[in-house]
Amino acid sequence: MKWIVGASKDVAVDKGQMLARKEYIRNVTSSDVSEWYSVQVKERSFLYCDSADGVNGTFITAHDSDVFMLCQIPAVFRSEFVVANTCLVEKLRQKVLLFQMKHFNGNAKLWFAEQELSVTAGGLFWQSTTLNDVGQFGFQTSLSERKLFRKRNKGFEQAICESFIWVSPIICAGDY
Repeated sequence: MKWIVGASKDVAVDKGQMLARKEYIRNVTSSDVSEWYSVQVKERSFLYCDSADGVNGTFITAHDSDVFMLCQIPAVFRSEFVVANTCLVEKLRQKVLLFQMKHFNGNAKLWFAEQELSVTAGGLFWQSTTLNDVGQFGFQTSLSERKLFRKRNKGFEQAICESFIWVSPIICAGDY
C-alpha cells in the first residue's frame, strides 16, 4: 500500500505527528512500514511511505486539489483503489475524479473520507474531514481514519470498505 500525505503545515504538521502516523499505519495494516520520503510533484511537496502488506492501493491525505493531481500519476491511478482522506468542496467532485481515474484504469475504485458537519466561528455550516482531532493517535485524524482503526481487526481492505465512503460510478438524483 502506498501512503501519501500533503507536506503542508496544516496536513503533515510536524515530525512527531508523522512518526505517530507511521505507527498508525503499522497498526491498521499489521505490516512493516518504510520511512517517510519527501517527494515533489508539480512543485508541490508530499511525504510518501509504503506498507509491506501486499495491497495494491494508495491512501492519500491531502487537500482535494492535491488528490486530483496525484490521481493523474501512473503509480497512483494504476492502483486497484485509492482512498482520498480529504474534504469535498463541491458535490459530484468525487465522481469526476473516479471518471478521470477510470479513463486510465477501467477497474479503478475510489473511497472518500466521511465528512463531518461543523460550524465556523461566523456561524457557517461546513462539511469537512476535520483533520484537527489529534486524539489518541498523536496526529490529526479524520472520522474515517478513527473508524478504520476501530475496524482494523476485520482486515485492512474490509476496514476501508466499512470506514470510508465508496464512490459509485452511477450518478443518482440526490448526488447533485
